[in-house]
Amino acid sequence: MTDKKKDNLPIEEGIRDYIFCRKLNQRVAEIEHLKRSQQVDHYFYGKIVKINMPPRLIWLIQEYDELVKNVVISLLDEVEEEIYTYDLQLESSGERVSGISLIENDISFFSGPAVHDEYPNYGSDNFSIEESTNAQNGKEGSEE
Repeated sequence: MTDKKKDNLPIEEGIRDYIFCRKLNQRVAEIEHLKRSQQVDHYFYGKIVKINMPPRLIWLIQEYDELVKNVVISLLDEVEEEIYTYDLQLESSGERVSGISLIENDISFFSGPAVHDEYPNYGSDNFSIEESTNAQNGKEGSEE
């Protein structure tokens, strides 16, 4: 989302919005007093009014919170991958939702492109370190 679009959202004041699950094609959470953090980019927080998440997704989010809290990084990717399969997004802007934390009626999360959308697949046959970075000077592209 561009800064211009971000500035058009009245999220600084706190609004009502929904988390939409593309996998299930339905709203899974209604949030009120949703605000965009002024200190951390792409970070939102608010109060849950209504939750309609499948029990498995709620468990995954709680498990993710516990793994982060206890710094069990080795298991984090597996849980995060399954959460991503639900393809969650903010209904008003279409921004992807990740890093969700649920504590009683409070919710917080990050928005924007998912990690999988931002970074190349290093395991693919179509990508090599030499193509993306000049090994001698660390600059992108190849210099001859």
